[in-house]
Amino acid sequence: MRRRGGIWVLAAADINREAIINLTSSQWADGEQFEPVRLMTHGQFSYREREKVWNVTYDESDATGMPVVRTRLSLFPDGRVVLRRTGDVEMEIEFIKGDQRVEQRRTPYGVMKFSVLTHEVRGEMTEEGGNIELGYSLGLNNRHAMSTKLHLEVLPDRNAMP
Repeated sequence: MRRRGGIWVLAAADINREAIINLTSSQWADGEQFEPVRLMTHGQFSYREREKVWNVTYDESDATGMPVVRTRLSLFPDGRVVLRRTGDVEMEIEFIKGDQRVEQRRTPYGVMKFSVLTHEVRGEMTEEGGNIELGYSLGLNNRHAMSTKLHLEVLPDRNAMP
């Protein structure tokens, strides 16, 4: 096992497993904290020895407001996490602790400038599952919009094992 940039990585051969994923999302804006959202869903986690990357994949649902969206979080050995969504919502955000990403996107409401400031990136994955934590602030047109702390607990789905 080795630690790289806040992520513990256990060297292993390629892994593909069904998973139970417990998600907790806490958000706050303008000094007001919202009720945390807690969900349990089924998905997969995998490790690719060649790329040395862990992936956690799950389908969003009506409960998250994105019923036709697949989310994948990728943990890289250099400590960064990439969140990629496909389906009705297409997006990719790279999280590097202390990094701020700024980009413009065309929306139905015109061109908007988005920024993501990453406060926290942690992950620990093995063939027995693990955890991913992200803390970040979103800005819209140079104004703070919302801060989020996302925690995923990934467990092997023992019922799906051969």
